[in-house]
Amino acid sequence: MLLIYQYWNSNSFEEEQEIVGKAKILKCKTNYIIVKINNTKFYIQANKNNYVVGMKLNIKGKVNQINSISNYYEFDFKEYLSKDNIRYQIKASNLEILNNFNIRVLIYKHFNLNNAPLLINVIFLNKYDSSDLMVSELNQLGLKYLINFNFINMFLMFKLFNKLTLRKFKYISTFILFVWSYLTCWPIMFTRIMFNQILDIFKILKSDRYLKNLVSMVVIILIFPNFAFSSGFWYIVLIILFWSLVNKEKKFFNFIFFFMLLNLLNVYFTYQINGTSMFYAFLLSPIISVYYWISPLMYLINKELLINLYDVLLTVLILLKRISLILNVGYFNIIFILFGYLTIINFVCDLVSIKIKIYSIIAFTLFLLLNFLFKPSEYLTMLNVGNGNSFVYHNKWNNITIIFDAGVGKQRSPELVSNFLKYQGINKIDLIFISHTHEDHYNNLFSLKENFKIKQIILNEDILNTVKIKNIIINIFINPYANSENNKSLVLIVDIGNIRSLFMGDAEKETEMYLMNRIDFIYILNLKKVDILQIGHHGSKTSSSFEFINLIKPKIALISGENEGGNKKFPHKETIDTLKKLKIQYYITNGLDNVFVLFKSYKIIKK
Repeated sequence: MLLIYQYWNSNSFEEEQEIVGKAKILKCKTNYIIVKINNTKFYIQANKNNYVVGMKLNIKGKVNQINSISNYYEFDFKEYLSKDNIRYQIKASNLEILNNFNIRVLIYKHFNLNNAPLLINVIFLNKYDSSDLMVSELNQLGLKYLINFNFINMFLMFKLFNKLTLRKFKYISTFILFVWSYLTCWPIMFTRIMFNQILDIFKILKSDRYLKNLVSMVVIILIFPNFAFSSGFWYIVLIILFWSLVNKEKKFFNFIFFFMLLNLLNVYFTYQINGTSMFYAFLLSPIISVYYWISPLMYLINKELLINLYDVLLTVLILLKRISLILNVGYFNIIFILFGYLTIINFVCDLVSIKIKIYSIIAFTLFLLLNFLFKPSEYLTMLNVGNGNSFVYHNKWNNITIIFDAGVGKQRSPELVSNFLKYQGINKIDLIFISHTHEDHYNNLFSLKENFKIKQIILNEDILNTVKIKNIIINIFINPYANSENNKSLVLIVDIGNIRSLFMGDAEKETEMYLMNRIDFIYILNLKKVDILQIGHHGSKTSSSFEFINLIKPKIALISGENEGGNKKFPHKETIDTLKKLKIQYYITNGLDNVFVLFKSYKIIKK
């Protein structure tokens, strides 16, 4: 079925091929739409659009393949689209809405839903931007599914209807669900619950709940083939598969059982163990259920109240986040997850002997220990951030993490550095240096503040000469005579054990000359040679003079930059020529690689 679906929806296009035609909108988000022309789906960027699913458009533009700029530790939007067989994007030069009859479009226009307050978009219409504060807070709590028409709310609602003896209440609940599903473009969880409700009305498989859930899942996959690739699918499958092991008389045991099951899946998908998400889900579900019912009424009666309701819920989420228990454990492969489930099944199964249960727990504990031991003990990573700057130092034995700049380039995620730290299993940051106030050096700082405990942040306006953390000594230099922000960059000589690194930020030749004339800078350089040099200003020709690089003579040079085109083609040829002339080995992210320098073996790894 999936192969037939993919074949039917496949077509080939040349790069920059002109396309003109009529299209139907299949999906509509706040910053993009998915359209279908003939049998091919296309992605179109459309910020703050007023489109509605079902609308028909006249489109003129050029077709390009969708390129991925995500790292292995990030959400891959290209892969997400490809699972729905969307391989091309249209850079539209003209989008014209056609006059067409569509009930959903008429309802949206009549009630002006495209200009509805945030609460309506987030709670009721399932249309929101990931940068929305409420969505962001729920995501950080591991509860984003609560706004994706969460199954707990629907379960509670239909439990209430099913308690009522009159058959007509079941018809009413199913009709409400049908209308709601239609307005919100058939969200999968809603459709599944609606199908279960229909089975109940006609008393099909009523005596076998397990089989009914299984049948509904098969039907959903047939209707939405790409659902099988989503994380939500595996959470539902997990609950269905293990429901037979539930003992209804042992409610606390059941809670712990599913807590362990779901958190193992969390480890695989989010690299976290969330100790409070299940508690918060049961706490927030009734509140959000009330919001479901009253937000449409408030929209018709008093829209101003919706702003207050949004602020109240946002405040509650912020308070809950402050007392949440979330542990970043890092990446584990699928073998670990399967081993974990086998251990849990052995532990709860009455047929398994105590001896085997103990052995399985010991084996799983050893598995965890070995996974920790095989991780690099100490490293510096130059993150692949485009034309930005983000370097992360981590020592697992001393539990020290230092970040040198936290910025990303064009079209990169504001969560990129946070995602890397989560993937590595890092939970706190000892020190962050922001070299200067250009956005590509600090635009991930807000996300880091939201997600991690940070002991200290040092900016280029702070007056400091030296910072010490255990065996790490950091000497700080800044050019007080600089006129440009680049030349006001913090320059850091970082001594970690036997390895010395020099971070230049975006410092240019003016600051390099200033440093070469500072006696204390030269004195510190003469004490120990530099092993690792972060090349200034992404490898621009305005930095890295021959005289300065010849003075430093590092073993390796790291360049964070890529060729974006126009005046953003980094690194420049002049800088590379200087490094080659001085026979200095260099590494460039180039929009492709994260570069790891392993301190113990001095090995370079690209990922």
